[in-house]
Order: sequence, then C-alpha cells, then structure tokens
Amino acid sequence: MDIEKFTELLDEKIFEIAKELRDEHGLTNLIINQDSTYSTGQITINLTEK
Repeated sequence: MDIEKFTELLDEKIFEIAKELRDEHGLTNLIINQDSTYSTGQITINLTEK
C-alpha cells in the first residue's frame, strides 16, 4: 500500500468518525469540512458552526 491509498482510507475513516461524534453529541450546527491531498499525505479538517 502506498501513501496515497493509505491517506485516502484514513481520510474516509476520519470523516466517518467525525460525523458519528457530531451526531452522538447532538451538534447539529457543526459543519465538518475536510480537504485532502492524497499524494502528499495531507488531511486538513475545519470545523465551523452554522
């Protein structure tokens, strides 16, 4: 497995976990913005409120 594939899988898992936590804690106003560059292994997460 290369860094691009690993970053893609990690990106998907992080987003799933963030959505689960948001829902579990009733944070309906929370917006999760996630930007990833698979080739460099960079994942950026920004949280904002509506």
